[in-house]
Amino acid sequence: MVKFVTFNTVAVLTLAGSAIAADIHGMNRSNQKLHARQSSGSIMASDYQNGATAPGARPGDAEGQTVVIDNGGGHDDNSQRDACPTIFIGSAAVGGSFSTGWTDMPQVLGFDTMRDLTVGNNIVQPYIIERGKDASKVTRVVITQPGLPRDYWKYANLVRNSLLCASVNSTLAINRDEILIAAPTWFSTNDASAGSAGSNDLVFRGGAWSTGVDSAGPNGASISSYEALDGLINKFFDKSTYPALQHIVIAGHSLGGSFTQHYAMLRKSNSAQDASISYFVGNPGSYVWPTSDRPVTNPGGSCASTANQWQYGLEDLPPYGSGQGGANSIASRYYGRNVMYALGLTDNEGGDSHCEAQYQGTSHLTRGQNFQRQLRQANNGNVPSSHQFNYVANVAHEDYLIFSDPTSQEFLFKEGGQAAGNSSPSASSRGGSGSSAGSTGSGSGSSSSSQSSGSSSGAEKVGKAIGVVTAVAAAGAALAALVS
Repeated sequence: MVKFVTFNTVAVLTLAGSAIAADIHGMNRSNQKLHARQSSGSIMASDYQNGATAPGARPGDAEGQTVVIDNGGGHDDNSQRDACPTIFIGSAAVGGSFSTGWTDMPQVLGFDTMRDLTVGNNIVQPYIIERGKDASKVTRVVITQPGLPRDYWKYANLVRNSLLCASVNSTLAINRDEILIAAPTWFSTNDASAGSAGSNDLVFRGGAWSTGVDSAGPNGASISSYEALDGLINKFFDKSTYPALQHIVIAGHSLGGSFTQHYAMLRKSNSAQDASISYFVGNPGSYVWPTSDRPVTNPGGSCASTANQWQYGLEDLPPYGSGQGGANSIASRYYGRNVMYALGLTDNEGGDSHCEAQYQGTSHLTRGQNFQRQLRQANNGNVPSSHQFNYVANVAHEDYLIFSDPTSQEFLFKEGGQAAGNSSPSASSRGGSGSSAGSTGSGSGSSSSSQSSGSSSGAEKVGKAIGVVTAVAAAGAALAALVS
């Protein structure tokens, strides 16, 4: 009897051992394939687990920049939008704060910090630029602007993640190796005190960088952020470095969107460049109005005399705007520029709280709708053909969901889109269909929640193997007891 049981137990052990070997072999092969895909720089979420090292990571990169795979859906600005099958690279952790000053410039994963742009007398305007792309093949540059906290690293990363998503959308048919992302670092005097700005770096008081007024230093230098951005644009249009470059997009959301709209209004004419520059204006808190008319006639407060002054209108321009003609000339030039206004249909936040902004409306959304009406009124009932409004459904004041909306992606990464410009404020020039297309246009893969199933298959195999090993151990113990 003992021999019979021993024979069957040994048989069970043999079969179990074969199962273990086969399962572990299959698991090893799967892990080897996964490692190979990650090592090759895969951007597909199915090749990673949450918290994995992101492709392109280097020693010294700031913390927080790992692969994020969760169900955030992009609403937290730190996860991939639903229906996009690519990874999301987390935002860099930075010391200090925007109110007291940032203590360092984070090493942004996949980007290099550059200090080769000088403005004025040996004054440096730092910027970051994507690493490893062949300058001779770059056809498009997207220059991102920060929000109120001057968090250039966040917005460069958001647009980078949107580019990853867009690059696997066969409808867009873009090559991300030909698209370069860059971001200027607008420092404040607090950043200089806290340690992130160098002694020769251009610095501004508070948020003065966002409206193009002159700098506060270094050493008393008076240089507009718009002049510095002109210099960065010139660097990219230099054919000796970027011979294939065709287009530049200036892009921002919230205060960065306001910066972009103001710059588009006041940028000096450059016949060699202007047709090759587009402006992406996402949910700005307020606008510079091209006429003296306002949609709200008596919002309260006591600023009627300043409601049309710069930064809200075209009176009392900063030094950068001198010599550019009167308000009508500046507005006419603006109407000919290529602009997208991307507005969340549920963005009911108040935005800019200054008295002058209240003449434009009560929220980000209403101010955008009122601005669209103003463009019509000033242009014989039609929005200028080179301007378009993309109203994004089910999105509030959410940076990433604005940047990664497929209609936005087409503007950012493909052509910049010439608009029909004739929709009502309650719909969109392309936004109603564009937002719907957003859920289908990026839907070349499964949703982010299902992406994690690919990563969990290895864990399931490990669990099965552990179960078999446990059974074998129990059988071995039983065999030992019987034999003894």
